[in-house]
Amino acid sequence: MPSKEYKDFFADYLANPPIPKEGSLQEKRDAFEHLLAKYPPPSDIRFEPFSIGPLPACWAMARGVHKRNILLFFFGGGYIGGSVRSHWGVMGRLSLASGCAVLGVSYRLAPENPFPAALDDALTAYKWLLHHPYPHNHIAFAGVSAGGGLSLALLLRLKQEKLPLPAAGICICPWVDLSRTDYPELKDIINKEGLLLASQCYRGINDPKNPLISPIFGDLHDLPPLLIQTGKKEILHDEILEFSAKAKKSGVAVTLEKWPGLAHSWHLFASQVPEGQKAIDQIGIYLKKIFL
Repeated sequence: MPSKEYKDFFADYLANPPIPKEGSLQEKRDAFEHLLAKYPPPSDIRFEPFSIGPLPACWAMARGVHKRNILLFFFGGGYIGGSVRSHWGVMGRLSLASGCAVLGVSYRLAPENPFPAALDDALTAYKWLLHHPYPHNHIAFAGVSAGGGLSLALLLRLKQEKLPLPAAGICICPWVDLSRTDYPELKDIINKEGLLLASQCYRGINDPKNPLISPIFGDLHDLPPLLIQTGKKEILHDEILEFSAKAKKSGVAVTLEKWPGLAHSWHLFASQVPEGQKAIDQIGIYLKKIFL
């Protein structure tokens, strides 16, 4: 059963939606940034902004963490919003739980920069790590929502380009099928209208069933181990289960966690919602085993 803190948070979210349905895209982006600023990282996380060429990036490192094991992190926001800065909370908590240095990259957003801009930026960041030189088996990918889908798309892109794959992928409520229009009518952090808008903005003129847009349509053979977390009350739950089943059938070592009673990407609210910290702690346990 969800905690009282989660129930209170979710009830308030539904009663006072922080992201306006009307208004410009920039207003929605600003509202998302304002929302996540309310859920800060632990106070002892060190953040080091820098650039990978023109690509803004930032290290997040808990006390005592060194750049031995790297978590390459992709933020959420439907490919049309979000930022590394707004995800400092989850980045910092991931570093603390896993002992990894977390590298967040500010990939370009749609519709100004539709597919494949975000994927190209993700690839640039990974290649930068490999050349600096961090061994591929000391790197894992992680992403929230669209960032989770981007992590999986990057794995498929690496297979295409015959580049070494990372040690694992951490998929937090990943958006894996941008071709869908039949989302269930559930009360969630996200909604059908927002998903349809974001899908159109990101894919542009491209086929939404392109596996590099919707990883559920990809050849999943030979992917590294995956940890996939989903809330059983989120509207992406069905496609996440379908992707997980396909990956397992393809021989991928999938660890699927289904969290009862929870909506989309509850990890982002971990400073208030205990289930968020518990899920992040599970990710930390998983990564410590991967990097033994």
